[in-house]
Amino acid sequence: MWRTIGIVFFALAAGACSENPPSHQLVMLDGEAVRIPRSSVNDGAVHFFTFEHDGKNVNFLVRCDGDGTLHTHLDACYACYRYKRGFVVEGPNLVCIACRLEYAITDEVWDYIGACAPISIHSTIEGDQLVIGESVLARAARYF
Repeated sequence: MWRTIGIVFFALAAGACSENPPSHQLVMLDGEAVRIPRSSVNDGAVHFFTFEHDGKNVNFLVRCDGDGTLHTHLDACYACYRYKRGFVVEGPNLVCIACRLEYAITDEVWDYIGACAPISIHSTIEGDQLVIGESVLARAARYF
């Protein structure tokens, strides 16, 4: 019986530590910005999106910290973006797939470790929408 439990636990743990990038929901412009309903991203989880710009997918994520504040970051870090691996969620952490550094999703401010840091991007809240300007995502395309 213990052998069976150990095998099941190992299989579950192995699946939880995937180095496969998450799937990204495609978002489109609404005017000169991407608009995401706030209600779809303020649940404490990390949500991954992509925006097509000049033939590139600009991948970004939205997270809600422990105080309920929404934060937007590129799915890339300053040190590892050239590997084009991004981040994955493992338990309560956002983990860089390339170098394996972890950031607690619920932390209000991430203390960056070395050059591996999720790249923050500017966003605003307008009514019930999270808004990211097209120009912000266009400038971010260089990381992809």
